[in-house]
Amino acid sequence: MNASRNLYAIAPGRPLIPAFLGPREIILKDRDASRIAALAGKLEANLARAILAAFETQKDNLSTRDLIAALESGDIGRVLRLLDLPATLAAFEAVGPVVQNGAYAAGAAAAAAISLRLTGTTFVFNQLNPRLITWLQTYNLGLIKQINDTTKEGVRQYLIAGMAEGRNPKDVARQVKGIVGLTDRQAQAVKNYRKQLESFHERRSADAWGLGRKIDRVNQTQVLRPDADGTPLDGIDQRRLRDFRYDGQLKRAMETGKPLTKAQIDKMVAAYERKYLAYRARTIARTEALRTTNMGVQDAWQQAIDKGTVSEALVRKRWIVARDERLCAVCGPIPGMNPKFGVPHSQAFKTPNGPTMLPPIHPNCRCTVSYRMFEPTQLKES
Repeated sequence: MNASRNLYAIAPGRPLIPAFLGPREIILKDRDASRIAALAGKLEANLARAILAAFETQKDNLSTRDLIAALESGDIGRVLRLLDLPATLAAFEAVGPVVQNGAYAAGAAAAAAISLRLTGTTFVFNQLNPRLITWLQTYNLGLIKQINDTTKEGVRQYLIAGMAEGRNPKDVARQVKGIVGLTDRQAQAVKNYRKQLESFHERRSADAWGLGRKIDRVNQTQVLRPDADGTPLDGIDQRRLRDFRYDGQLKRAMETGKPLTKAQIDKMVAAYERKYLAYRARTIARTEALRTTNMGVQDAWQQAIDKGTVSEALVRKRWIVARDERLCAVCGPIPGMNPKFGVPHSQAFKTPNGPTMLPPIHPNCRCTVSYRMFEPTQLKES
């Protein structure tokens, strides 16, 4: 491979950006914040597709017959090992290149910003930088392990509950395939949803569910405002992730007192599982897209500092929050907890959760980092 193809050369006034970046992404509007947010948005969509595809591959490769055999033998470990088939692991490994490209694009965009602020200097963002390569390799392995481990824990807890309740292995096996990819908490939500549907005809009201009402959509997901710790309220209690097209059937069950059929319940649960799985993929993608792009930006500035292109003493980074109604109680105070001009490049931000080098600070965090070079006199006045 030609090493020159792995370098992003940025000439003053004429940034060379990867082809998938449009002109809007390279206009230095708020300087880094809007550009990096746009990059993270592009990466998020690609990453969500890759993660969801890996989950679907994991489901497809999981044999119901093998699941039943493992359940009948009472061997939970055997079931969990079925989640680690080579084809499944290969599908998760496909997430790595998506993350890598996001870091490279963010680094290139940051290099463009640096060059446009300098005179007569060409700054080259090197994606072969050993520090960045090491971070990407470690990060990719950690991300894949984290995703798979939480999936296994969700399956494990589901199986334990099924065995304790003495349920038919065939029914448990079919249900397990449905919750593959979900966390323990999400798998439990699916289980609770099924139970609620089984007794829905006994309800006198279901006001919390908002039957027949229009749903709120944020980032293509049925969610509510984040709570105090920044965790999006995904509607586990109000079932906001259910398929609202079945609301008519739910209303009729309440009005007539006639139970939903098993086929109706299975369809509703399957739709709930699909929406929850897509939600989980987007949650991971949104959080990790920001982590990756912010890291790419940081590495570009570190490269510029290492090469002497810019002086570290004059570089400051600012924590940029998403200013809208979904700004959470964790992220909201952070800009005010730090100096107006930002903190030095190698210094951590003060946050309600303690010192943090870069966003994201919690799942679904939408914060970014903006870098700027100052004149010595400006910093003396700050």
